[in-house]
Amino acid sequence: MKIGFAKSFKVSGTTVADILLKISYFYGEYFDLKTKSIAFATLKPSIPVNVSKFNVFIEDERWNLTNVKKILGKDSLYITIMRNPVDQFESMFHFMDMREFYNVSSFKEFIQNLKKDKIRSDRFKELFGRNQISYTLGLDEESFDNETAINAFINKVDDSFDFVMITEYFDESIILLNNLLGTHIGQMLYVPKLERQKDMKYKLSTNQKILLERWLKADVMLYSAFRRKLEQRVVGRVIQQTKIFRGLNNQLHRFCKVSVRPELEPKDPKKRFGIFKIELKRSFRPNFFCNIFVGDARDQFSLLQNAVRCAGEVQRLFQ
Repeated sequence: MKIGFAKSFKVSGTTVADILLKISYFYGEYFDLKTKSIAFATLKPSIPVNVSKFNVFIEDERWNLTNVKKILGKDSLYITIMRNPVDQFESMFHFMDMREFYNVSSFKEFIQNLKKDKIRSDRFKELFGRNQISYTLGLDEESFDNETAINAFINKVDDSFDFVMITEYFDESIILLNNLLGTHIGQMLYVPKLERQKDMKYKLSTNQKILLERWLKADVMLYSAFRRKLEQRVVGRVIQQTKIFRGLNNQLHRFCKVSVRPELEPKDPKKRFGIFKIELKRSFRPNFFCNIFVGDARDQFSLLQNAVRCAGEVQRLFQ
């Protein structure tokens, strides 16, 4: 099975990418544009009867389906993930610390400038900015305020992707993806790489949200269309599967004694953004299994190369 994943920024895309890479390590091979390399794993004992090999391509800049098809070839599966655009932009603004770029001292000042139409139109590092999700998936900036063009783009995305995940329904999306791939639910377990304190998030007023939604018009229209589509599928058996999956994931966190530590600390301690990196507690002696789930899958490849041991661990866990 060949999978193309369009990974946007601050939408839980890294978590999805790690899940896909771990699966591909178990089942076959992956291709990551950044490393331009192929990695192989031969954990044959854990392969479901309906899955022979995974070939995963991850693009975390601008998506170009034509170019991706040249790499993956025919009969490939394409997926992406979207998040509430207002939450996505606020998270990206703080994570990337875009204050200097927008010439503001805070997110509040950014919104005030937005109200006065004093926001620069170019992109931070030529990639990050307004309508991040739509831009990543290929919408031209000239079309950001053109409803006809946006609707046409929504149809194009719908035709291009086999499945669109929604961050606000992350576990439900994982279940639907699991059903689509035919993998074992236990192999979809995850630990997010970063976690942000809820009390550190900027609390938007209703008027501020409306203002941002207007500015992020393309993303709002795109996200709303695919959120409605996913919500129609979150019924019955999917709801029950999600409950079971969350229980398993909670067990993973407890078993591996997951903790957090500060990751981003600006020079001024008063302006910390409350972003933490997930890791194993220092007092816990990590075992082979936990190392697979905690940390970047690409950094853990040496662990996964031990096919005999890993296959045994996986089989014992999911029997």
